[in-house]
Amino acid sequence: MQRVAVVGAGLAGLTCAQTLRAAGCEVVVFEKSRGPGGRLSTRRTATAQYDHGAPYFPVQDPRFAAFIEARLADGSVAVWTPKVQGFDASDRATWYVGTPGMSALGRAQAQGLDLRLEQRVASLARQGSRWQIKLEDELMIDGFDTVVIAVPNAQAVPLLAEHAPQWASQLEQTPMNACWTVMLSTAEPLTEFDADQPADSAIGWWLRNSSKPGRPVTPDRHDWVLHATEAWTTAHLDDDKAQVGQALIQAFGDLLGKSVTPIEAPMVHRWLYARRSGDAQPLAEPWWRADLSLGVCGDGLGHGGVERAYLSGLDVGQAILRSEGQTKEKHS
Repeated sequence: MQRVAVVGAGLAGLTCAQTLRAAGCEVVVFEKSRGPGGRLSTRRTATAQYDHGAPYFPVQDPRFAAFIEARLADGSVAVWTPKVQGFDASDRATWYVGTPGMSALGRAQAQGLDLRLEQRVASLARQGSRWQIKLEDELMIDGFDTVVIAVPNAQAVPLLAEHAPQWASQLEQTPMNACWTVMLSTAEPLTEFDADQPADSAIGWWLRNSSKPGRPVTPDRHDWVLHATEAWTTAHLDDDKAQVGQALIQAFGDLLGKSVTPIEAPMVHRWLYARRSGDAQPLAEPWWRADLSLGVCGDGLGHGGVERAYLSGLDVGQAILRSEGQTKEKHS
């Protein structure tokens, strides 16, 4: 039985871990944050909640469709049918969301895993044919046959530099861009629409989070999430959070043609590694080296998205299992 370390508990890492666990591997998942899911994230207050990372996802690949059918059955995913404007026809396929928040999808995929939260991996070392994990607090954990890196590209580079420098170089040349996000609530509905992808604005898209299924609903409260464009975020990357919030709320009001007055202090979050540039070419997958027992997965290898993250993790997990099967055949 292989002992595998997966670094990163976003959907790609969790999917890879579950694929290997289902085949009988002993899998440990290390995650620097307080919970699983990565950008499948939900921020909650006493009165509201906001999906401030991935807002929704479509389904195309039949393998991902099978996974989502199971999540629909267990209630961790639902179909969302918002009233939208501004989105291309290609973006208007059926939209799915985690319920009661986007984070539910990550929690569902983490079920049954040995998940080590708030443990940041600082480096990897080889000990003969095995791997040793060094955590940020200097704790060393050894005895892993295989390691899979499932973190944003920039964070993967230092972990790969010594052992797979070509991979590290490719990821260094394929950065993921930042995104400013604002979460706010208003007493007024503001608009008949639930989501928009406007042109010529600091805002790349906005949505009414409270219109999603399973979210808190009150007649005098509407919860909104605003995501800035890549260009605007880059130009204001190091701005004060309060200034960012004011600017994007003003831009939201300009789009709606009315003043926007939050009923409580807005929240602002900066995703440092939100998405790849749209003009960056996808990197060939799966990233798996049997000679090193080392793999990489994540939506940063392709053009992003929830489905891409799932498929990347699935592909690497299956590549590991195929490699293991071939090794057993050679020694049988």
